[in-house]
Formats: sequence, C-alpha cells, structure tokens
Amino acid sequence: MQTKVLLEKWREKQQHIGIKNRILLMVSGLIVLCLLVASGIFIGVFGKNIRKEHIIYTQKLLNHTNSQLNNYFDELGAIANEANYNYYLQNYLIAEKQNEQAGDYRYQLSKEYMKNFEMSLKLFSYPLNSRSDVSTVMIFGKERLLLKKSIYSSLNLIKDYSQYEWYQKAVANPQQLVILGPSEHDFLVGNTEPNISLSKVISSYEDGTFLGVILIDINLNRITEICNAVYNSNGGDLWILNEKGEVVYTQGELYRGMNDLREPKLITAINSALEKTKRDDFTIWRNGVKYQAVYRPILGTEWKLVHMTSIPALTNSMYKTTFFIVLLVMLLLIIIILVLNSLLIEIVKPIIHLKEHMDLADEGNLDVTVEIFRNDETGMLAKSFNGMLKRIKNLMAEVVNEQEDKRKYELQALQAQINPHFLYNTLDSIIWMAEAQNKNIVPMTEALAKLFRISLNRGSEFIGIQDELEHVRNYLIIQSMRYVDKFEYTITLSDEVRYCKTIKLILQPIVENCIYHGIKKKRGKGHVSIIAYKKADYLKVKITDDGNGMNENMCKDILVKASRFDNSSGSGIGVKNVNERIKLYFGEEYGITYTSELGVGTTAILTLPIIEQSLG
Repeated sequence: MQTKVLLEKWREKQQHIGIKNRILLMVSGLIVLCLLVASGIFIGVFGKNIRKEHIIYTQKLLNHTNSQLNNYFDELGAIANEANYNYYLQNYLIAEKQNEQAGDYRYQLSKEYMKNFEMSLKLFSYPLNSRSDVSTVMIFGKERLLLKKSIYSSLNLIKDYSQYEWYQKAVANPQQLVILGPSEHDFLVGNTEPNISLSKVISSYEDGTFLGVILIDINLNRITEICNAVYNSNGGDLWILNEKGEVVYTQGELYRGMNDLREPKLITAINSALEKTKRDDFTIWRNGVKYQAVYRPILGTEWKLVHMTSIPALTNSMYKTTFFIVLLVMLLLIIIILVLNSLLIEIVKPIIHLKEHMDLADEGNLDVTVEIFRNDETGMLAKSFNGMLKRIKNLMAEVVNEQEDKRKYELQALQAQINPHFLYNTLDSIIWMAEAQNKNIVPMTEALAKLFRISLNRGSEFIGIQDELEHVRNYLIIQSMRYVDKFEYTITLSDEVRYCKTIKLILQPIVENCIYHGIKKKRGKGHVSIIAYKKADYLKVKITDDGNGMNENMCKDILVKASRFDNSSGSGIGVKNVNERIKLYFGEEYGITYTSELGVGTTAILTLPIIEQSLG
C-alpha cells in the first residue's frame, strides 16, 4: 500500500516537471543505464578475454617448459643409454653376471677385471663432477649392487633390490627410461633432500641379455631453474605431479602459504579436476578463492605440469581500468548535461512562445498569429498552429452556414409538406367521388387527414419509423385511388427497428419518385415494396418498384440534379433535399443510394442510424 502511494506521488511530481528538465533526466538516466550495461559487458568480455589470453600465454609457457624438461630428461637418459654401449662397463657387468650365476661373490682381481671396473667408475664420475643435479649413479644386478658412484654413503649393499618400484618398472619396460619421484632411498645415508630417480635396464649389446638396472638420482636444482622461468614470467603457482598425483615440485604463492608441501585437500581437488576435465584448463577453489588452472602432460612421462593463478589477481587490472573509465564517463556526462541544458533552452524558447499564443487562443482570441522564425520542428508546429486557427475559423463559418441551410431545409419541409398541385388534384378527386357518390370518398378523405396530421407531428422534426411508414401508407392510399389499378404496394417493418426514430418526411418523396418516374410510365400494373430492417448497426429502408427503371447516368444525377426529378404534381420535397437533410443531421456515412436497370425497376436504400430514444 505504501509503495502504491509513493508511486502515485512520484507520478504526480512527474506531471509538473518541464520538458527541458524531463529530457535532462531521461538523457542522464539513459547515459547512466548505458554506463552500467557497458561496464557489465566490459567486465564480462574483458574478464573473459583476460582469462583466455592468460590461458593461451600459460599454455605457451608450459609447452616451452615441457620441451625443456623433455630435453633435460633426454640428457639424463643419454647417461643411462651410454651404459648399454660402453665396452668396459659391458665387460664388467658380464663378469659380475657370471659371478651371480656361479654364486661366487669373491672378486676376481685380475688385471682385466680391475681395468673394466676402474673405467666403469670413471664413466660415471664425469656426470657427478660436471653436473650439480646428479647425486648418485648406481647399477644393480638381480641380487646385489654392482657399481656405485654417489655423493652419499650406502648401506645394505647386499639385499634384494628387485622389490623397489624403480627396479620393477625398469625391468617391465626395458626400452624406456623410467622416471619416478619424489624418492627417498633407505640404502643411502645423508640423502635428506627430495630426489627424482631415473632407472633403465642395461642389456648386452651382443645378445641383448639382461645385465642390470642403472639408477640415476637427481636433485631438483635444474628442474627448479626451468620452472622458475615460468613463475617469473607469469606469476601464479606451478606444480609438477607424478603419476600418483603426488607433488614432485611446487613454486609460488600456494607453496608459501602451505604448512605441508602435500596439502591433502588441495591436492585431492587438483587430481579430481584432472580426472574429470576433457580440456587442458579448469577452475578450482581454495580457501574461498577461485583459481584458473592450466595443465600439460610432460612428454615421455606420466607426470603433469599444472599452473594455477588466482582469478582476482588476473582481473585486478581490469577493475582498475574500469574504475578510470567510469570516472571519465562521469566527467563526460557532466559536460554533456551542461551542453544539453544550453541546447534545450534554445529549443524550449519557441515552444514557450507558442504556448503563450495558445493560451490567448484558449481565451477565445482566434485572431492571434505566431511569428515563424525557424524551419525546424518548432517552426512546423507554429505553422500548423496558425493553420489550425484558420481552419477553426473556417469551420465555425461552415457550421453557421450549415445551420442556416438546415433551418432552410426544415422550413422548406414544413412549408412544402404537401404541394398545392397535389392537394388540388386530391381535393378534385374527392369532389368527383362526392358527385358520383363513390364509396371510396371516405377512405381518401381519412387518408388525406392522416397525411396532414403525421406531417405536422406536433412541430417535432423526429418521428417514429412506424409513423413515417404510416405517412407513406396514407400517401399510397390516395395515389392508388387516383390511379385505379395502376399499382399495388406492400410495407414491411422488422421488429428490430419497430421502436426506432428518424427525421420525418424522408420516405414519401422517394415513393413519390417511384410512382411518377417509374410506375406511371409503365404499361400495365406495377408494384411498390417498402421494407424497414436492421443491418449491422444501421437502420435500412429499402424502397423498390418494378417500373421502367433508369440508366446509370440517371441514377447518379438523381441525387445531384434534383430539379430534373422533382415533380410539380408531387409533394415538392425532392430526393436531393432528403439526401442532404439526412447527411446534415447524421453525417456523411448516411444517406440514399440508388440502383436501377432499364425495363426491370429501381431500388432506393436509405441508410440511417439506430435511434431508440428521442433526441429532444
């Protein structure tokens, strides 16, 4: 209820706001609305484009990182591959294999054996001494450690190493370099840093038989260098996950905020997203913050590179840009309003001037004229106003003339209700009947009396349709007695229009025209039919005779050149007179229409309004 009251008050205030202020309010509101819509679209589209460009850029960085990691693992794989082709190492491992098969683990200190052993150690000394990332190179047979070069001490040199994952996977995939991590070996002492293990089968280059498994342990130094390039270029957080979904490496904001390198919930969420997504990018939530993630599988491994950036950090610059754009638009809005206000003042001035002249016209002074200084819309409006006043004065003059014509036609209708010639002929017929003692003298006299009484109608211009038809009936009675056996007539009144009214003396002149111009000139007996009925929202009166008929030109002239059809022996009220009276009273859509055919007859249809109550 309160809202409705406030709305009504607001509408009432709106009605008193001038056109200038209203335009200012509408334009300002429209600009603000456009600003809000544009800002929303800008934020949505710009934010989407930022994320899209970020994903594309991150994909390129990850592809580059992937390529570098692949090259790096190829370098390490070259160390393992060299073991398959080194002459001294091959001979050393063949000798050790023979010792294993013989069950004799006493070293044969032959000169050749020692040379092979020393040259094999020297083979792996170079990568340990020249690289900061390689910490251990070890070769294992089926039952024991065969060769070791490491920066760490070793324990349990004789044990079953075949149960370790790196050993089993290498044996299961003899042609591949197996990469596992993070690794912590229980047979090395002092190894406190997370390592990545690379293992591969060493086979005899002569017959391809199994000689052992080489294990290369590396730290994360080189991987950190490669991944830092991505972090420094793109920010965010970079992860390397192994085939089990465990964290091999991480760097960035998430890592610095984690108490545990393997934060369970986050790692679970990342792995779940990786399993479900069919794309190489996805979003993930952490601590109420949404992150954009992009991943790439590392070639030659089952590992994945995952880069994550918080979306608020991505869109921060966008919101700053939007803020400055809004400030700029607000400044432009103020300038536009000031300029628009000046323009509106110039536009409204002639409108106010026009309103002053309208007020004068409203007070009754129709002789005012607005001076026109412009050819724009206001000038056209002033011109139209001047034309309107001129038309009003002309219409008022026309109304006066029409009223004068109306009074003239009414006077003519009253004064010439019965033409003296018609009255003379009728009275002459009555005298003739009286002398001949004709019994029809009484009906003719009664019909004439009724004709006069209905014509007078107590001075009223409107008459019931029943009385108008009765007036015509009396006229036809008189004429049928004057022209014996010349015509018959029928009059039909529909119940729908029985109680309708219309102006008087509109049917008798048309019936008179039927007799004098149709029936009278016909050989033999004629017939006149009168039907009053309702059609749509109109009162229709159809008058038909089967006289000689008229051609098309005569049908047109009967409503225009009335003098040609007025009969001096008739009532004196012409068809044109009747048609104009109908139009003056009711409008141009009403009146009389004629259709006729030579030798067949003529039909006149009067179209009148439905009037159920007296106008007076």
